[in-house]
Amino acid sequence: MRFLAGFLAGLVWSNWTEYAYHRWAMHWPSLYQTAAIRHALHHSAPSNRQHITMKFGFWIAIFITNILFFAVFDRLLHLRILTGVSAAFLTYIVAGIEIHLRIHDGRWVPAAFRAHHLCHHVRPQKNFNIFLPIFDGLLGSRNMSFPSGAAIAPRRNRNTATGEASALVAPASTEKGS
Repeated sequence: MRFLAGFLAGLVWSNWTEYAYHRWAMHWPSLYQTAAIRHALHHSAPSNRQHITMKFGFWIAIFITNILFFAVFDRLLHLRILTGVSAAFLTYIVAGIEIHLRIHDGRWVPAAFRAHHLCHHVRPQKNFNIFLPIFDGLLGSRNMSFPSGAAIAPRRNRNTATGEASALVAPASTEKGS
């Protein structure tokens, strides 16, 4: 039972970490310049795989920092849920990376995940959670409105010379003057 409680707490905590880091480190350049620059590259070329996610070392640092932070409270309050929290945080990181890659390269993900995240590329100050909008909903940053004519699902294009598939991932606006 403690593992399940820890796992649920870990999912909420990892969702909060994703939201806070994305909103305040990646979209607020004065707070953490390196993340903001890297994230700006992602917004400028969303289907470029090298800009879709942070490097492996970044995720290790995020995992260790958050688990150590949670371990202090787990120990002080005698909660004994750290194993569940750790498992959930790791699961969330792996799932988040895979879902984010799939959203941008056109592979299958639930339509709601794709729509939620691609709306962020149209309205960068909205939808900071990648796929599970718990804190977007709680903190008022959830928005699912697209400009008229914006495409929600990526369109796969095939390079006739190489046969490689690529995906147009940012919603394309057909409004005049855009």
